[in-house]
Amino acid sequence: MIKKKVLAFSFFIFTIYLIAIIKLFYTQFIQKDELLKYIEKQYYTSENIILPRGTIYDKKGNILAVSIPTITVYALTKYIKNKEKLAKELSPVLKISPQIILRKLKSRKNYVVLASNLDKSLKEEIQKIRKKTKEWNLGIVESAKRVYPFGEVGANNIGFVSRYNGKGMEGLELKYNSVLGGGIGKILLMKDAIGNPITIISEEENKNSKDITLSIDSNIQYMAEDALRQLVKLRKPKKAIVLIMNPKTGKILANAVYPSYDPNKYWKYKRFLNPTFRGAYEIGSLAKPFVMAKALETGKVKENEIIYGENGKIYVDGIRIKDHKKFGKLTPEEVVIYSSNVGIIKTALRFKPKEFYSIFKSLGFGKSTHTFPGESPGILRESPRPVDIAYASIGQSWTATPVQVAVAYSAIANGGYLIKPSFIKKVGTEEIKPQIIKKVLSDKSIKWLKSTLKLVVEEGTARKGKSKFYTIAGKTGTAQKYDPKIKALSNEKFYTWFAGFFPVSDPRYTIVVFTDEPKKIRKWEVIGGGSVSSTVLKNLIDRLMFYSKIKPDKTVK
Repeated sequence: MIKKKVLAFSFFIFTIYLIAIIKLFYTQFIQKDELLKYIEKQYYTSENIILPRGTIYDKKGNILAVSIPTITVYALTKYIKNKEKLAKELSPVLKISPQIILRKLKSRKNYVVLASNLDKSLKEEIQKIRKKTKEWNLGIVESAKRVYPFGEVGANNIGFVSRYNGKGMEGLELKYNSVLGGGIGKILLMKDAIGNPITIISEEENKNSKDITLSIDSNIQYMAEDALRQLVKLRKPKKAIVLIMNPKTGKILANAVYPSYDPNKYWKYKRFLNPTFRGAYEIGSLAKPFVMAKALETGKVKENEIIYGENGKIYVDGIRIKDHKKFGKLTPEEVVIYSSNVGIIKTALRFKPKEFYSIFKSLGFGKSTHTFPGESPGILRESPRPVDIAYASIGQSWTATPVQVAVAYSAIANGGYLIKPSFIKKVGTEEIKPQIIKKVLSDKSIKWLKSTLKLVVEEGTARKGKSKFYTIAGKTGTAQKYDPKIKALSNEKFYTWFAGFFPVSDPRYTIVVFTDEPKKIRKWEVIGGGSVSSTVLKNLIDRLMFYSKIKPDKTVK
């Protein structure tokens, strides 16, 4: 009997130990993560900090955007013994009135931020105050602030970073968020038994950020912005751009945009425009050279053919389309040099619709280049109606972005190749190579286009931009804007363009100048690409070429 009782008791004890071991095993291995989360929730809390991002450089190594180390000063209010004294000591350092600091220290919140985004050099002074007052629950957290040393220069390209979440909100800062890093980090604070934070345990580090080197040259960017500033002062347009690109690599060297903004104070602005990429506009006569070159290449027009200008007007599908002058007999070159609407319309109507629209599609029009966030693809609709082809040949009824125009004109300059535009020279230490998409212009077309577009600047519609020192090839463009008030094309509101490259013998730069609704200087003046956009060229190109140490290719008289 006694033996049975001993066995029963032993079995009972064994069972209790077995249950304890199983429970311990379950807690140690099965419930481990769940319990750790519970403990963390019970005894820790976290606060957000802005993490530093990679630096953005220009091609010469100048800093365009950088994260500067800052500090945030906080207090665990429950444990501050002499709030009045601490407020008085902190006031001259933080440059905040003692009353405001005291109000925060008397807050019902256990954890309060007294000041943020302070220069890191103040850290030593704060620590001295902490030691002097023996207020060990006054603390410092290191954070970061994005700074743009050049202010408005190039701002529409670079964009800005949110001061609230540390992420890029516009421009290249937005496009390369995943590369530059940043964002919100966490500081982990330990809590006491009743839930009040008492000390910082750890801070999250930013391990995945890389620097970016842009193809932008800050000196060229400044020249472009200076030229644009003069144009804006004179013409007061709604929007304007000066885009400069390397035609052989597609690398963007400068993109000046009006209106601009200061990314250091982005919250003071309502709109962040970049019409170079996000705006699509009718390009006017910029379309004409490509139509005529294709017509000559395919034999639709003979090299020695004379095209009659119909004294400045033509009817297509019963609709009258006018020229800016009354032209008579014109050669194919003169149609482009003097920008005859009638001459190019008569040429365009010799193409089959599909063949005609392929001229522009092959040059990249109608498709986004994916260079910039929110970039427009433009609109290129294919209509077989003769009147629609007529308008399309003179750059009306379809739209393109300035960057698409730069790519198309770069193809003339670089030997006929469509290239992908880019702002990026390096990501980290990795060099980003140029991307050539395909050959789109024949050698015959390039030869004709170069010689003809050179004459456009020397003798034709762009002669106001002619340089004494360097040869320039290009084309002006003017497009009437649609006015919703009169429900028709306006005779007062225009888009004006110049697109071209230089020097002609060995093109180093492609340039696009665009304005939206430039104003007249004199009442009798005719607004157009020649009178507005091409005027930017002369001084800008001379400055740029002398800066690049390229010898003049003209004989100076």
